[in-house]
Amino acid sequence: MDDASTTVPPLPTDTWLRFSLAFKDSTRLCRQLRKSCPEPVALGNLIQQYLTERAGELPEHLQGLADARQLSSLFSDSTTQRCEQALAWQAQSPHHHLLGLDHPAYPALLQNTDDAPPLLYARGSLNALDYPLLAVVGSRKASHLALTHTRKLCQELADTGIGIVSGLALGVDAAAHRSALQARELRADSGPTIAISATPADKVYPGRHIELDTRIVESGGLILTEYPLGSTTRPWHFPRRNRLISGISLGVLVAEAGLPSGTLTTATHAMNQGREVMAVPGPVSNLQARGCHFLIKQGAALIEETRDVIEVLGPSLDRAQAALGMQRARPAGSNASQGELALEQRPALDAEEQALLDTLKAGSATLDELMTQSRLSISRLATVLGLLETKGLITTTAGGRYASC
Repeated sequence: MDDASTTVPPLPTDTWLRFSLAFKDSTRLCRQLRKSCPEPVALGNLIQQYLTERAGELPEHLQGLADARQLSSLFSDSTTQRCEQALAWQAQSPHHHLLGLDHPAYPALLQNTDDAPPLLYARGSLNALDYPLLAVVGSRKASHLALTHTRKLCQELADTGIGIVSGLALGVDAAAHRSALQARELRADSGPTIAISATPADKVYPGRHIELDTRIVESGGLILTEYPLGSTTRPWHFPRRNRLISGISLGVLVAEAGLPSGTLTTATHAMNQGREVMAVPGPVSNLQARGCHFLIKQGAALIEETRDVIEVLGPSLDRAQAALGMQRARPAGSNASQGELALEQRPALDAEEQALLDTLKAGSATLDELMTQSRLSISRLATVLGLLETKGLITTTAGGRYASC
């Protein structure tokens, strides 16, 4: 435990909670306040004094940014009710956390960015934030080749003790999360996976990833979001959350992206935040690879294998691992046996799962084709396909076809 004489305890959660809920643009206000009050503890004390005494220097610091009417929302019944709801949510489970800007577990790399939210909602193990983290992002309709490469890279990287960060979306995101989960199932000391959500902590999007969301939490991973409980998810939340994906990570690896692509906003945030940017090249005939080729032309590191990622992260990875008491990440040269081990330890399949998997090993198929061949009801077929996808045995390709991994 830290020495109490040298460690400043975090402010009451209610301080950051009220500030984040009272103002719709609380992150922007927080950014402006930190120009004159950069330290989170000092800023928190400024807010806390106003909440306690309804006096102090907060209005002066917010002059031109928020008027008296907006400041009064800090004490409104609506804000109070929402605070109580969030605190009750936190008390429901040891896996529920509210992280104010000065909380010891608030990601230090993100805390030092311009757009750090005043409060984060987290589900899972906060220990996941102690690992050196790499963001892996890419197309929702990624090619089979990109998904295969993503799985290999992420499993090997997680096996070295690197945590994998992504956005819980379809395609590359899901492949990255699942591969890290598979590595952790094979070795308990593998890096965890963290999902940055564009929805509130009490919702999962897309709905088909509810089971994946649960596995992340149960494996010692984390679901992280800045959006309040019960809030409505807007289209712009998805590109906006990308700054958090890059913000908590040492670097960003783009597995596949077209031009234009929402994925490239994560790379842009990474550049602005001083993070390493990496990209996996693809066939020149693949339009989904053009975003990666563009990044490489702009100076992003070209990544072909796990060793390349470790070399790019270099000193920053060494420092993060030293702080965690880990050894230098192992190159991927000795990981061939890990693939064999993964095959040996695949979960048992029932007859329906095995039959569908055998069908897809013979070639990709649409949902209608699988219904005809399997003679399963649509609901049962969807369930079995979901189980196979969760176990990392099948994937959805561009065009909505299912294929064996």
